[in-house]
Amino acid sequence: MKHDLRKAKKDAKLALANHGILKKASDPKSEPFRVPSSDQLSLKRVDGYTLEANIRKKMTKEERKALIKAGREDSVKYQSKAAVKQKKTGGLSNKQKEHKKAMPIAAKRSKIERSKRQKKIKQRGADKQFRGRKAWK
Repeated sequence: MKHDLRKAKKDAKLALANHGILKKASDPKSEPFRVPSSDQLSLKRVDGYTLEANIRKKMTKEERKALIKAGREDSVKYQSKAAVKQKKTGGLSNKQKEHKKAMPIAAKRSKIERSKRQKKIKQRGADKQFRGRKAWK
C-alpha cells in the first residue's frame, strides 16, 4: 500500500514537472507554482492600453508617396550597367579581356569542334567496353 502511494506521488510530481508547474522533477524540495486566487488577481491593476491590439490605420495616397520618396533618397540614381562598369577602378574583368582578344569567337568555335570530335571518338569505343547485364531483354 505504502509503495503504491509513493509511486503515485512520484508520478504526480513528474506530471507537474512536465507541465512546467513544478521546477524540477528530481528536486523534492522545490515549490510548485501556485495559481493566484481571484482576490489576489483583482487587487492587481491592469492597464487597458496593454490589452489593446496595435492596429495601424490605412495610409492615404500622399503618405504612401512620401514614404516611397523617402526610401529613394538614400538609394543611388538609376544608371545603365555599362556606365557603372566604366566608373569602376582597377583592371578589366575577365569578360572584357576575352572580348578584346583577337578572333575570340573563331578560336572558341574550333575548340568546341575539337572537343565534340573527341567525344564522338570516345563514344564509338564505349559500346564495346560495356560489361555486365542488360537492363532489358
